[in-house]
Amino acid sequence: MIEDYLSGSVRQSIERILQLRGIVQSRLPREYDGLRQICLCKLDQILVELSTLTRERIVDSGLQTPRRVRVFKRLVEQLNAVEGVGIFALNRVNDADTALNRLITEICTEIKYPLVNPVVSHMSQDYFHIYPDFNLLCLPLLESQFLLHMPDMYHELCHPLHRNLDLPILGPYALTFKKSLFGMVGYFQREALAADRLRNQEARLFQIQLWRTCWAKYWMEEFFCDLFGVLTVGPAYAWAHYHLCVRRGGDPFATPLMRETSHPADDARMRAMICMLRLAREFDTEADTIERAWRELIAVMGYRATAEYHLCYSDAQIEPLARAAREGVEGIGIVRATSGATARVRDALSEAWRVFWKSPTDFPAWEVAEVEKLLPHQA
Repeated sequence: MIEDYLSGSVRQSIERILQLRGIVQSRLPREYDGLRQICLCKLDQILVELSTLTRERIVDSGLQTPRRVRVFKRLVEQLNAVEGVGIFALNRVNDADTALNRLITEICTEIKYPLVNPVVSHMSQDYFHIYPDFNLLCLPLLESQFLLHMPDMYHELCHPLHRNLDLPILGPYALTFKKSLFGMVGYFQREALAADRLRNQEARLFQIQLWRTCWAKYWMEEFFCDLFGVLTVGPAYAWAHYHLCVRRGGDPFATPLMRETSHPADDARMRAMICMLRLAREFDTEADTIERAWRELIAVMGYRATAEYHLCYSDAQIEPLARAAREGVEGIGIVRATSGATARVRDALSEAWRVFWKSPTDFPAWEVAEVEKLLPHQA
């Protein structure tokens, strides 16, 4: 009976693929060609495997059927991802999405982005994020009509670099990233040796292992993406982080003690950003202002750093990390934000923060006009 079910359900999935191909092949602006090609490639791969299931001769159902069910489940999961992410983005293309894709093309041109530009869609139900397998950058529904969070797009542009570190063009960046990982491992090895002298060494060793794992799996990449944002859009990126933390953040010193977390502590991220601004020399004044605003937020909210926080995010890690990120980003030819150079998108996002702090109450009215200049024809 289960084989009869598979026979019908596999063919139904094949029909689903054929209809999804029709959506992908519909007329769309050329900015979506990359996503269309990714979706078509994934659909073709799934179709080949499904077709193989339909042609497979059943000799021993006791052995073959369980495997065939597992294969079918895997293919359905893959198909759901293609439909729910890539093709969903293509099917909901509108004027606002198209305007934003033209903007990301301009950003990538300004900074000399070394990879294929991602497609952008207003389909996020939470915050900015990227699907590396689809090269699809997602924003919340109305986010492009408000400028203060927009610098976070630069952070997301960095994540695809980490999925392509084997490319020769990214060699200098990959080298500095790997050196930073080795440096992090060395730091925690030294701390583990020091923990041998503590009475509660088992608990401390567990924490050190946990932090090292988080740094290796998630945090180092997040730090590099933050620093990429600072390097490419300047102080506006650090202000966007401040904006996010006030609106949606929790304890900026939160340090995992029992389980992994995907993002490092917000205070450590801000320290790295301010360090990067100071390395540039020309943003010292902005770095002072951002640091003062950040410390005021911490004081007003009554947050306190713990001993675990200082151990997990030591200055011995943060400053070398900032220097390494700068070396790696410059090494692959990315254009840095500088006070003298002009770039339309970067300058607009920087100006938004200057205007906001100059007159916060008047900012919303000013912003409406500026969004129309930056992203015309959204309506």
